[in-house]
Amino acid sequence: MPLLGGSTRTRLDMSYLPKNFRLLLSSVLIALVTPGCAPAQEGEPRAEGRASDVATDAERVVIREMARIEARTDSIDRIFQPLPLLRPVEEAVFARFGNQQQLERARALGIPPGPTADQLAALQQEGRLVRLDESTRYWVIRDLDHSVPIVVPSVRSLLNEIGERFQSRLNELDLPAFRYEITSVLRSDEDQQALRRVNPNAAAGTSTHQFATTIDIAYSAFAAPAEPVVSIDPGESVWLRPHLEGVAASMTETVAARRSRELQAILGRVLIEMQQEGKVMVTMERLQPVYHMTVARRLP
Repeated sequence: MPLLGGSTRTRLDMSYLPKNFRLLLSSVLIALVTPGCAPAQEGEPRAEGRASDVATDAERVVIREMARIEARTDSIDRIFQPLPLLRPVEEAVFARFGNQQQLERARALGIPPGPTADQLAALQQEGRLVRLDESTRYWVIRDLDHSVPIVVPSVRSLLNEIGERFQSRLNELDLPAFRYEITSVLRSDEDQQALRRVNPNAAAGTSTHQFATTIDIAYSAFAAPAEPVVSIDPGESVWLRPHLEGVAASMTETVAARRSRELQAILGRVLIEMQQEGKVMVTMERLQPVYHMTVARRLP
């Protein structure tokens, strides 16, 4: 059977492929030969022949699409190479508002700390609190160990504006629409106490996170765009699409991890701009690589 470079192989030899190609292809081929994955049609060749043909078609699709994904992610990585990091004078802006100033705004704009589950439900019913979606075009929420994704409406407005501006800057640089990651939101008294035992950076007294006005955004990790960076063409092997899209997202996040300092700078300059507009107060934490921020005024 002719494959890459016009060579002929009598079996599915994957030794010539890079490791990530082989891992994906192996899992796909196992699925393809599982009964029920490629249903037989009347008049088709015997099952063994069908499985071999389908697997060979899948191999071609995977090789072609993986090459396209790799080329795209390599091109994204190259764009980052000349981009400037945050300068010390820019980082100094994040020291302007300390915990006490953020705490004053949190008390003025947020809810009383320590609400019960019933009180949280009632506040959401009244529209004084909203639950954040776990995944949007602008952000993803990673596993929250010591908080719940509930905020005052102004914080959701703030997050949307941050995401819109961040992705606008990325677009200007011909970069894909990476999403930021939210790592901490509303904490109960118990959450704050538990967090203090494992995170020395957690506030010793009352935290701004207890008023539903404050969130943490990671600057060491960014999520892949909501839409794939490559339009996958699976041909007749349509069941490959979600697998290949997952690989594309994973490889894109690998680039984001490698270029996190550049992305940190792009996001940081958006936050500096919005802080100067009086919309947010931001601290760049060091022990935990996050932008800790409190909404500074009511936002529509």
